[in-house]
Parts: sequence; structure tokens; C-alpha cells
Amino acid sequence: MSCLLWILMGCFLKRILCEGSCGERRHVVGAVGSDVVFQVDVAGVVGEITWLISGNHFATSQSGKSIKIRDNQYKGKVSSMEDGSLLMKNVVGKDQGTYIASTLKKTSGKAELCAMIYELRVYDTLSNDHIDINYKVFDNETCNVAVSCTVRGSDMTITWESSEGGDLNVTGNVVHIQDPDPHVIYTCAARNSITYTSKSVSPWEYCNSKTMMYSSIRGRQQKAEDYTALNIIRLKLAACILIIMGFIFGHHMRTEVVASSGDNG
Repeated sequence: MSCLLWILMGCFLKRILCEGSCGERRHVVGAVGSDVVFQVDVAGVVGEITWLISGNHFATSQSGKSIKIRDNQYKGKVSSMEDGSLLMKNVVGKDQGTYIASTLKKTSGKAELCAMIYELRVYDTLSNDHIDINYKVFDNETCNVAVSCTVRGSDMTITWESSEGGDLNVTGNVVHIQDPDPHVIYTCAARNSITYTSKSVSPWEYCNSKTMMYSSIRGRQQKAEDYTALNIIRLKLAACILIIMGFIFGHHMRTEVVASSGDNG
């Protein structure tokens, strides 16, 4: 029985698409959590409007009447505007898809079946928290740094720009800078169809931190070398003291022996 229903629905959908489209395919864009409207061109519409997605007839609307929900998962999710257009509330990523509004439209005195097609795309509302900046400093005589920009989300456009303007050496989402100027700021900008955000960095700071790290390592190495040299001096000094003390002790012993010999004579 279910197979028969799918076959009938397929035939019905095929008939809708073959009969003709009511105008151009429409692109509907919404932010996560927002409401969107599938606006119906009501001119010439006769009777009910059948709403489908992926062959699922989930609702029926009609100008001036309440919506009829055929699929329980859409209860509270969709409602009808006064003219029969569909209002979808609190859209999320899984709501994306191709929606079809099938209806009869009267033209030239006769009513014909046609389909209004809507492409729904749902996007995140961007903030700079969605942007991650990473870098790599290369060990050359001058500081070469590669700064990458990644954005969490789909269908993103990423661009780099600098506060001094001009062309940048950009590969994909990575900007390459040689010997950065401490006064120049680089900005990664991310945008989708509904929002824009950006995050700025100073690549010179990455080079500076690298230099400071090397300076710290050299400083520790120098301290270690100084400590070793000091220990050698201490050892030499201790050896000299021991030699002197040995000489004094030997001299003292010889003096005692001579004195004892004189007393015995």
C-alpha cells in the first residue's frame, strides 16, 4: 500500500513539474532561529495551494483560510499568511531544501496546474567567535609569517585586507607576510548570505614573540655557560688553596722535626 502511495505521489509530482512553473525558481534565505516566508504570487490562483518537500505533502493553504497540516512534524512550525503564502518559524539547518507550492492558476480563461518552486538556505549568524586565526613563523634572516583564517560554518566567503591597503600575498585563506610592519593590521573578513564579521591581528607580534623566545633561549644558554665558567674558577681556586695549605702544613711539620732534633742534642 505504501509503495502505491509513493508511486501516486511521484506521478503527481511529475505532473506538477511537467505542467509548468509559476515563474522563476525563488531563493529564500534565513538565519538560524529566524522566520521565513514562501511568498505566493496570488494573481490568478484558484482554490488550495499544496505544499510539498521531497514528495511529502505536508500542508495545504488557501487565501483567507487556516492552514491544514498533513504532517504532524510541521504542527506549530508552519502557518498560513492571509493570501495563502507559507510562514515557517524558527528555521534550522535541517529545514533547508526545495519546497514546491502546487496550485491551479487561471490564465486566458482556463485554469492550469503549475508549481511555484522555492530553494530554502539557512545560515548561521556570524560573530568573530566563529573565526579562528593561526600562524606559523619561518626561521629566516627576516621574519616571514603565514597567518591562516578559518571560519566555522558553511558557504563562507573569506577575504584578507590590511590597514595600509594594496595587494596581499594570499593563498586560499592564508596570507603571507615578510618582515611585518608593527603599525600594519591585517583583517580576516568572513561573510555569508546574511551576515558579516571580521577579526584583526598584528603579524609583527608573532615575529616579536618568536624573537623574544629565541632571546630567552640564548639568555638561558649564556647563563648556563657563565655558571660553568664560574664553577671552573671555583675549582681552580679550591685547588690553589689546597696546594697552599699542603705547603704550609709540610713546612710546619719540617720545623717541628728540626726543633725536636735540637732538643735531643
